[in-house]
Amino acid sequence: MNYLLLVCTDGVPTQEKADALEEHIPGWVAEMDGRGVRLYGHPLAGPETAVTVRSRDEQTLVTDGPFIESKEYVGGFDIIECGDLDEALEIAAKHPVSWFHPIEVRPFWEEPIWPGGEPAAVPERIRTAPPADRRRYLLTMYLDGIPGTDEEEDSIRRGVQSWVAEMSGRGIQVFGNALKHANTATTVRVRNGETLLSDGPFVETAEFIGGIDIVDCASREEAIEVAARHPLARFHRVEVRPFAENETGDE
Repeated sequence: MNYLLLVCTDGVPTQEKADALEEHIPGWVAEMDGRGVRLYGHPLAGPETAVTVRSRDEQTLVTDGPFIESKEYVGGFDIIECGDLDEALEIAAKHPVSWFHPIEVRPFWEEPIWPGGEPAAVPERIRTAPPADRRRYLLTMYLDGIPGTDEEEDSIRRGVQSWVAEMSGRGIQVFGNALKHANTATTVRVRNGETLLSDGPFVETAEFIGGIDIVDCASREEAIEVAARHPLARFHRVEVRPFAENETGDE
């Protein structure tokens, strides 16, 4: 089963923290790559680079900043493949960031997310840097957990299928998949060598992350346009944040 690790930070590194992360994160990456459990991971640019996108009555509404305003925010992510949740939690607890900040562990949906569809796999392309004229962005879908009518839900499913086909055809979508409900999340912290587990996401809000898409776009404006065209933007919110630049893909 694939899991998403949402690696958090407060953006204020002490010298002790910065030294520890610089020293130990490469070792964690090497170990997890060697075990074959880490499929992909990358740091994100700071929250000040984020925009939140909604689409209402055929108008695109853009708000500067991340969807969630909190002291700690998602600073990066990893996609891992594990035999079960216990292994995913063990991997998260080994991540050096867990010594200072929370790491949210959430399973991906493995079943098709629309009729006749297939669950998204992690493609080889994700490990290749985007073309020189494009930048990689993370689209994070925030849902309120309140199902609409059957007709509305069917419309979203059909719309997602069309959106994926269009964005894949344009060479924009690199990866995308839904996450299981927020009540399946576990937050991991390690303090004084002890692993502390909390049920639920790292931030408790009425809306929660329902899925992610990774896209390669020529500009911030194109990334916003791509997010606004996502069917979920008509009913919920999509945060758009660029990947950190000058990084190898390892946090």
